[in-house]
Amino acid sequence: MDIQLKEKLIAKINSTNDDELLRQLLRVFNLESKTDECYSLSEKETDAVNEGIAQLDQGMFLSNEEANLQANQVLKKGDESE
Repeated sequence: MDIQLKEKLIAKINSTNDDELLRQLLRVFNLESKTDECYSLSEKETDAVNEGIAQLDQGMFLSNEEANLQANQVLKKGDESE
């Protein structure tokens, strides 16, 4: 553990009056502590993941280029109706 680094951070935290900075630091520390927790998927989420895997296995997917083309076509149709 780098004691000097820790002391510098503590000094900066103690000397700041920036509430937003302190909130952001707290969020970072909270995120770091949550990384040890394991998220459990609900049954609905598990079903959705399994459905997506099955679709991939069956070749039911679009490349990034194909998806962009389809999105652009939909957006162009939306512009024409205005």
